[in-house]
Amino acid sequence: MIVYFIGTGGSEGIPAHLCTCPTCSEARKFGFAQRRPSTLAIITETGKAVLFDVGTDIRDFLNVPLEAIFLTHWHHDHIYGLYKLRWMALETPLYAPEGHADALILREPKNLQPRTIKPGDTVELDTLKITAFRLNHQVETLGYLIEEDGKRVALIYDTKGLPESTEDFLRRNSPLRLAIVDATYPPGTDDPYHNNVDEAAEIGLELAERTVLSHISHKNLPFLKLTEYVRRRWRNKVLVAYDGMVFYV
Repeated sequence: MIVYFIGTGGSEGIPAHLCTCPTCSEARKFGFAQRRPSTLAIITETGKAVLFDVGTDIRDFLNVPLEAIFLTHWHHDHIYGLYKLRWMALETPLYAPEGHADALILREPKNLQPRTIKPGDTVELDTLKITAFRLNHQVETLGYLIEEDGKRVALIYDTKGLPESTEDFLRRNSPLRLAIVDATYPPGTDDPYHNNVDEAAEIGLELAERTVLSHISHKNLPFLKLTEYVRRRWRNKVLVAYDGMVFYV
């Protein structure tokens, strides 16, 4: 499978509007340091596409029929792109947790087909097997284990650490080929709903051959400092995601 990082930022994106912090200032200088809100696509070995979260308008980045869309949760930085995407010409299943669902999307889904998914539920699409698991966040939030041809990828955001049941589930399925982990904040930050960089790396290193840090806030280190920090600490076992990054699993 191909993992395509369409958006790798937090809710505000990078640069945040009118913000002059070091992270946002750097992003205005270097286009590669800019981040759209979190949006991830999986391309199967047969060329089909499945979308995980829609934090941005994807039409300029992924203009193909979607087998399905999966939401981790209903916070607006993870569903913003749905408001336009629901007008697409093909009916498309939308799998999402029940809690805090967006009223407009449910009332007027257009060509989206909303379906509830719960921890432990498995959906099979094309060559993929996708299993939901619980995460620790402000609202009901799911991560996803994505399997194809014996290879496993875990999508783990938004979260602060892992529930014990989820950690047990992922350990039973490890080693993962790839863990994509919420690393919203810089090292040393303690937030009740999101990991910092060190916490995210620790989760991934316990479970996967490679870890990719994503969901990066503008409050985090500037891109160049962040990548240098991660490289020095963990070498190529941990990477920092960026918009447009493609990972072959």
